Amino acid sequence: MWIGTLLAVACGWLFLCATHRADGGLRGWRGTALGLAAAALAVWRMQAGGLGLAAAIAQVLGVAMLALPCWSYWQAARRRAARRARP
Repeated sequence: MWIGTLLAVACGWLFLCATHRADGGLRGWRGTALGLAAAALAVWRMQAGGLGLAAAIAQVLGVAMLALPCWSYWQAARRRAARRARP
């Protein structure tokens, strides 16, 4: 079941990379498609771990929703530090 949790965290990261304020190759539909694929794999792994379908979906969405602001805060702090480091 921990693999499903890690996939759900990765799903949150991919959705963050898909936003318009992110830079990189995962911006837009690529990040969204990979995020949805990671979410589907996470649900599948959670369900294989013994949870029902509704419980697996709820857990994956909950973990992804908790991971998203954490990743966003980390990314913003990293960008702020990079801006301060510029002369």
